[in-house]
Amino acid sequence: MGKKKKESGETVSLFPFLSILACVIGVLTLMITAMALSQMDNQDDTWKRAEEFEKDQNQITEKQQELDQVKSQIEDLSKLNRDLILALEELKKLKQEKSKLPDDITPEEKVKLLAEANRLTKRIDEIKDDPMTLQKEIDKLKAELNKRENPVAAEVRIQPGGTGVDLNPTFIECTKTGIVVLDGPSADLRIRRDDLTKSLPFVELLDKIGAQPKGTVIFLVRQDAVYTYNIASGVARSRFCSNGKLPVEGNGKIDLSKFKNAPG
Repeated sequence: MGKKKKESGETVSLFPFLSILACVIGVLTLMITAMALSQMDNQDDTWKRAEEFEKDQNQITEKQQELDQVKSQIEDLSKLNRDLILALEELKKLKQEKSKLPDDITPEEKVKLLAEANRLTKRIDEIKDDPMTLQKEIDKLKAELNKRENPVAAEVRIQPGGTGVDLNPTFIECTKTGIVVLDGPSADLRIRRDDLTKSLPFVELLDKIGAQPKGTVIFLVRQDAVYTYNIASGVARSRFCSNGKLPVEGNGKIDLSKFKNAPG
């Protein structure tokens, strides 16, 4: 009986390599999942901002349509008023002409001319007050137009409330063209919207606020300042500065007395 031949060479186990490969695949899967979830959150935030912007644009469009309608009414009334004044002058002129009766007309023609002169006199009396009435209506519409284009709103009072009353807030007003710091050591600091991402005073202010245990920025957002807020809040987040927002209705001056006198 022949002897069994020994197997040549040694076997190599692939188990450690496969385990490492499986772990790498698992880690990559987790990273991809986290990135996908982060992008979904950013998309949700982008959609919210887009909806807010669209809402504000619709409000601006409606206001502009109202202003255009008032302007159109003023133009129509002004034209009608001018036409009435011209018609009144023409009637007076015709009355004067018909009052001058020539000597060589027949009695029948004289009666007709006198009747026409009397009719013109009556018509003049009927419309002589119309231009004044229309002018009053025009003045009224102009006042309304000026009020809508340059509204003088009452003060907007910001009141404390919710869970954030124990914070140390710094209020920054967001307008269409930029921001204004309303309180604190940097009060009255104004920065243009296009300069927010490169403004050193703004970055220094955010760093000072972020270094405080209870420091936070409250952006007071005007109706036409959503884009400005998005830029300013993005800079605040990049400096790890806690921030929030409050919408501001109207165009009145902001009153912070309630916050300044709030306990705590």
